[in-house]
Amino acid sequence: MSDSSSTDNSTKSSGPPSALRWFFVINGLFCFVLIGAWVAFGMRGRGNADSKPFARGTDTIEEEDDNNGRPKVVKIEMKWSDAGISDFELTERSGRVVHKSDLEGHPWVVSFIFTNCAGPCAKVSSAMQRLQKEFFTDTDLRLVTITVDPERDQPEQLSKYAAGYEADSDRWLFLTDPTGQKDKIYRLINGSFLMPVQEAEGELRAPGFEFIHTNNVLLVDEHGVVQGKWLSTDEAEFSQLRRELKKRLKKTTTDDTPADEGKSKSE
Repeated sequence: MSDSSSTDNSTKSSGPPSALRWFFVINGLFCFVLIGAWVAFGMRGRGNADSKPFARGTDTIEEEDDNNGRPKVVKIEMKWSDAGISDFELTERSGRVVHKSDLEGHPWVVSFIFTNCAGPCAKVSSAMQRLQKEFFTDTDLRLVTITVDPERDQPEQLSKYAAGYEADSDRWLFLTDPTGQKDKIYRLINGSFLMPVQEAEGELRAPGFEFIHTNNVLLVDEHGVVQGKWLSTDEAEFSQLRRELKKRLKKTTTDDTPADEGKSKSE
């Protein structure tokens, strides 16, 4: 009798009552479903952001707030002109003069650097080199690099810099102002590409950091209209640009040579 009684008591106390067990089971299932829904919603948001052709619709800069000296973020809307960028006349590293019309009919990606840069300019140019290797073989893409230091970056200096990236002399252009004046270039960058550029002053100025400019690269279509900007030093944004180029660029082969061009060569 004593053995039987002890057995029954141990059995009864060996777990929570049935109602309590069901409570834990139901709550566990509810939490599982809730977490699953939260994860799915988060992944859906990421997918939508990644599928956008343009990296960002706004740019941000920091300005000092006079009231407390702390930086404030100012949003700048990117609204490029539907009429396209302004016409320009700059000199290529080869010495030839290049106008906007020389790029018409071809989509192109533009970047901004200076050859004495000790900052991210090398990464920007390396990103452009990646585009050259990936797209020059069978598409009509062009690349354009504009110096923000024309006084130092004359054609001879740009030629040396371009050689370091094995830049195609016909399809990757390096442009400067032969007079060494910055005004013409800065108006183009600020006014048409809507990108920041300025000469560093005071404590911000140091060897290799004389100019403040964007690390974004911009895609311009065959009509000279800016289509978007991507941060070339950010791998995720740069991958978005590459995907956009794959969708936009037309494939070209040796058989695609226009008839009139072939005729002129034969003559």
